[in-house]
Amino acid sequence: MTQSTPVAATILGERQIIFFTAKGLVSVAPKTGAVLWRYAFTSGNGAAACSPVVSGDIVYVSKAYALGTAAVKITQTNGAFAATQMWKVPGNDEANQWSTPVIFNGCVFGITGQVAFGASPLKCIDLATGAVKWSKSGFGPGGVTLADGNLLVLSDIGDLVLIKATPDGYTELARSHVLAGKCWNSVAISNGRIYARSTREGVSLDIPSN
Repeated sequence: MTQSTPVAATILGERQIIFFTAKGLVSVAPKTGAVLWRYAFTSGNGAAACSPVVSGDIVYVSKAYALGTAAVKITQTNGAFAATQMWKVPGNDEANQWSTPVIFNGCVFGITGQVAFGASPLKCIDLATGAVKWSKSGFGPGGVTLADGNLLVLSDIGDLVLIKATPDGYTELARSHVLAGKCWNSVAISNGRIYARSTREGVSLDIPSN
């Protein structure tokens, strides 16, 4: 049993649902439930909370509790799928505890570390190699949302931060304290508004058109 949400994706032209189970990744055909491929990712102790993240034919997976982070490449030969590990980094330094990262232009942007409240860093990681491009501490286990080529990051203390989604370095564009209480989730964006919540309250914010 895990806390990870299954992900629907089309990989190599095949629609599939990818689960992050206690034993690793498993992809199934949505209409039949037939297993398409598996990737064993050591279960260990502690829950898998992040969802898998798909970019083209690459699937990123991460789990804290010293278990690490990996990227696998999906291939298809004569109708049969296979998952091949591209890289794996053990430990918690690059692991996402419960904040699912986002992928943009070949980079993974996510909050890493385990239970480092008020301190967990936001990192940019090269999807192809696992190399860290940059790191900025001070976010805690909050959430990351991708919007128009930028990152909306909600820190665990309620700071909403707009950051440029680039591997060239940490570039903060705007910051505002919008919530009280613990914020262990990502914001949502709909019809020109940002919605965010904490353990104490929720907020709806207008996004200026200019």
